[in-house]
Amino acid sequence: MKLLLAFALISALLPTDAFAIHVPEAYRSGKDICTQAKPAKELGRWIAVPIDYSNSESGLTDLYFWTTKPYDTTKKTLVFVSGGPGDTAHRSHLDLPNWNVVFFDQRGNSCSRPASKSIYLDQRFYSSENTARDINEIRKALAAERLSVYGVSYGTVPAHLYGHFFPENTRAVVLEGVVFQGGHNFMSPLRRLKLLQKFFDKLPRNMQDQVLQLSANSKMPSNWFSNIGMKMLYLDNSFTAFRSFLDNIVWNEDVLATLANSWNDQRPTDVDFGYGHVLMGMLGCRELGMNLSTASLYAVFENRTLVYDLDNALQKHYCEPLGFPKDSVHGLYKADSYPSAAPITYFQGTFDGATVATEAIQHYRTAARGFAQLILVGKGGHLPIIGTLSSGYESGEVAELRQEALSYALQGKPLPSILMQNLEKTTDLGWNGTLKLTSEQKAGGVRSF
Repeated sequence: MKLLLAFALISALLPTDAFAIHVPEAYRSGKDICTQAKPAKELGRWIAVPIDYSNSESGLTDLYFWTTKPYDTTKKTLVFVSGGPGDTAHRSHLDLPNWNVVFFDQRGNSCSRPASKSIYLDQRFYSSENTARDINEIRKALAAERLSVYGVSYGTVPAHLYGHFFPENTRAVVLEGVVFQGGHNFMSPLRRLKLLQKFFDKLPRNMQDQVLQLSANSKMPSNWFSNIGMKMLYLDNSFTAFRSFLDNIVWNEDVLATLANSWNDQRPTDVDFGYGHVLMGMLGCRELGMNLSTASLYAVFENRTLVYDLDNALQKHYCEPLGFPKDSVHGLYKADSYPSAAPITYFQGTFDGATVATEAIQHYRTAARGFAQLILVGKGGHLPIIGTLSSGYESGEVAELRQEALSYALQGKPLPSILMQNLEKTTDLGWNGTLKLTSEQKAGGVRSF
């Protein structure tokens, strides 16, 4: 099943060359798109939030949020923050029995696109701080005194900011697949390169030679190995899946031909109830470093060694068309500039190639100022908790234990040692935790569990 998921990820994310971001002339707002067409399962509504929180005269824009069950005022409430930036939760299956699970479209995306195209393309409309403040407007609309905020991947940025700006309204923050700071180290981390290089070096020599031969083939992008490898690093036990993938394709000419043809130019265009490329560009180019000319997601082989190719297609196809200066570092996000005393739990896979484990460790050490626990999942991929709970590929005890772990985290409570032991027993991953308690909890500093 996980190999099938890997193929699905690759088919969705494979192309590396793209035309510049495309905005259709006939613009439609989120309300135009979603008033009649939103998924039937969603019990949703729009609220009016400030276009610019720093300017009371800027006007209001519509923000869409929803639940999949009637809201129950007797239950605790969590707000789920999607990643990307640009992803949505319309296909999420997250369901926790004792919680109100609230989803929302971040401003600029899907049902939360603004009324006019000019606002939609205005850089000032977008920021992670705006998203954090939008979450607080959702809290007010629900008349909830406190929220737990669960951010995944890029969503860890606004989730952390919520705890920083609204500690009195925060029960707990859960960060999974953690972003610590934007910039070159986020875009092109050395750990990702080392993981892929170590995997390549352990392949049989004849397979290594075939990989290198394919990388030199004019029909295949020279960075195909790292491109696919990065997608594999989204998965738990990623290198088992990657090896199975290579076993099935590197000597199969028909499959290789199909693979080569999949690298077709595409025009990044926002998808209704799906990916928001404008949102991705607006946040990625200002806050994450997508505009850095020397940054690259992918690597090529020099002899038998992987090196980043320094060909940042994201800068050319997103940042430049949206008006962001090349190599500007003004506005780059850095978590420890926003210290948070809210209870924080980190779930981080050590094989994660999108947001590497060193990011989560730095965040835990420098940005968390109150109770915090860091759960490192050995051989875990990008999203070891939500990836199981929302994908439908896992069930039974494996999913139930992850759900239990998430429930403790959402309450700002330490995961019990017995739960960690059971997680260890039911998977072939490694579950290791480090805990910081407040003085009121009689911590005595930091301890492992």
